[in-house]
Amino acid sequence: MKKLIISLSAIIFLAISAKAQENPIATISQQPGWCTIIHRWGFIGDSLCSGEHEYKRADGTTVWDDIYEYSWGQRMIAAIGGNAVGYNFSQGGETAKGWIDHFWDYPMNRNADIRAKSPPCQAYIIALGCNDIRTFKAGDAKKDINLEDYTKNADTFAGYYGGIIQRVKELQPGAHFFVVTLPQMYGDKEFSAQVRTMAEIFDKTYVIDFEKYAPDFKAPGNREKYMLMGHLNAAGYQYVAWMFMTYINWIIENNLPAFTDIALLN
Repeated sequence: MKKLIISLSAIIFLAISAKAQENPIATISQQPGWCTIIHRWGFIGDSLCSGEHEYKRADGTTVWDDIYEYSWGQRMIAAIGGNAVGYNFSQGGETAKGWIDHFWDYPMNRNADIRAKSPPCQAYIIALGCNDIRTFKAGDAKKDINLEDYTKNADTFAGYYGGIIQRVKELQPGAHFFVVTLPQMYGDKEFSAQVRTMAEIFDKTYVIDFEKYAPDFKAPGNREKYMLMGHLNAAGYQYVAWMFMTYINWIIENNLPAFTDIALLN
């Protein structure tokens, strides 16, 4: 009977452990973990990637400011420390198509017209789509991405999103990409499905599935702590930085052989 009880306990423990592992951010860590092996980061995104805050003027009009030092990307860099640097190739209102114009082809953006072509990075986090849902069709990544010539990609979210990865791969062929599905409070399941497909098409590309696992920051209790009006506050961006580090640590831990040459990039 004693052996049976021990066996049943072991089975229950394994079942609980397996269930916990289904959600990479079930337990949020404030430590960078394996993120420390990446020293040059590129953050590609929109307002949520830019630390955007909004507030009311005395006359009642609303102001939106990209406060990059409070962005989750820069909070990650602060946690990683050491020689780590991160570049915000992002601005409020950005779309996948707009990013190619504003950061790649003709750099005119609110982050001092930063050029995404200039500093090759070891890893890129791509968090786009919240604005695209109002402008473009989601498309079909497996049909809309021309792997031989990205200028022939379809005029869809999937086509432009894939084109971003293709362009960056020309700059840094060995780069790792972390593609982020759209959080439920801002997103669309069809668009998130196309983001997931990127990991099937491109090598060294990993899905950060916030559509599936991220908390709803607009829910009662969360909104008061983590949001201003339609965007996160300083605490919200810091919490998202912890989410990213926890998730990426889990990805690297489960794919360590793919990162053996990370220090040789740049």
